[in-house]
Amino acid sequence: MRNKINGLGNYIKNLIWGLSRIDPGNEYILFATSDSFCHLEGLTKKFDIEFVPDNAALRRTWEQTVLPWRLNQRRIDVFHGTAFIAPLVKTCAHVISVHDMTFRLEPKRHLFHSQVYLRAMMPTLIRNSDRIIAVSESAKKDILNFVPIDDQKISVIHHGVQERFAPVKEEEKLARIRSKYRLPEDFILYLGVIEPRKNLEGLVEAYIGQNLAERINLVLAGGLGWDYSSLLVKITNCKVKESIHMPGYIDEADLPALYSAARVFVYPSFYEGFGLPVLEAMACGTPVITSSVSSLPEVAGDAAILVDPNNVNALAATLQRVVTDRELREELSLRGLKRVKHFTWDETARKTLDVYGFAARQAGKVRDTVVPHRIRRSA
Repeated sequence: MRNKINGLGNYIKNLIWGLSRIDPGNEYILFATSDSFCHLEGLTKKFDIEFVPDNAALRRTWEQTVLPWRLNQRRIDVFHGTAFIAPLVKTCAHVISVHDMTFRLEPKRHLFHSQVYLRAMMPTLIRNSDRIIAVSESAKKDILNFVPIDDQKISVIHHGVQERFAPVKEEEKLARIRSKYRLPEDFILYLGVIEPRKNLEGLVEAYIGQNLAERINLVLAGGLGWDYSSLLVKITNCKVKESIHMPGYIDEADLPALYSAARVFVYPSFYEGFGLPVLEAMACGTPVITSSVSSLPEVAGDAAILVDPNNVNALAATLQRVVTDRELREELSLRGLKRVKHFTWDETARKTLDVYGFAARQAGKVRDTVVPHRIRRSA
């Protein structure tokens, strides 16, 4: 479990390693849970690590009591709440990253106590923070819809794509991935948490509706999130269940080969703050179909086919078209490889460092910079 991280954890980890590459001057303190330490091993001495409670409830108390005291004691200039939250008591400049507004838009995605906590805290934290980092223009719009503030206070900084995401063409590596996860030779791929927001029931309906099982398999990869029982029932009761595969969580090291082994990558989510798997698939040369809502058109540009996630018939027709049209797949692959060149973690780190500098100057601080760190395991 300790090595299993998803979207938010990937953002934190890659931001930290990006800062380690591009910032030779500042010193950082990382507040980390013990089970996230494996993602920090090898950082230079300018990164000091302090451990925080692993228990989520205890950590929330720690964030509002012990943390501000530690920031003051360590004479920190800028605190970056990479996972939405910061202390209400300010002892230094505050920057927070807001990845989405699902606690307002899709409250059922959160546990009840987490939903109550975020609803109570987020508006105040957004207003009190010196700078806000939104991971997309779409996320920025959502913030402004729920918390009216000066939009100049928000900096949009996109995620990046790790260089290891590249086309894998060696048949031996592709065969090893198929064998390891018991995957078919040819398949449509979805990768992400298995939860209602990802619109997987719609994807399964589209797959069944076009009789695609006669031509190609469907792979739904990723750890189980929440409220997935109706999806499992739908798959179990359908006539082509043998053609639908759920290999579970995929090890990070295996992702490039998995993307490369797929004929098409489909990400039909109802809502995303960013949507990193879309870029990862493009970087591996895999044609992409994704949704025409929230941040996904912003991320995909003209390098993917966009479909209304509420229109199962349109999704089905698009799947049929891309699966059967080789020239279209080759065109999408080339567009995707070109598109991802605009997204790097070093650029994300540089823009984030600029925000730290702005916040520090605004607050009259010139000492150290701190990035609190919490990588969450997937469910």
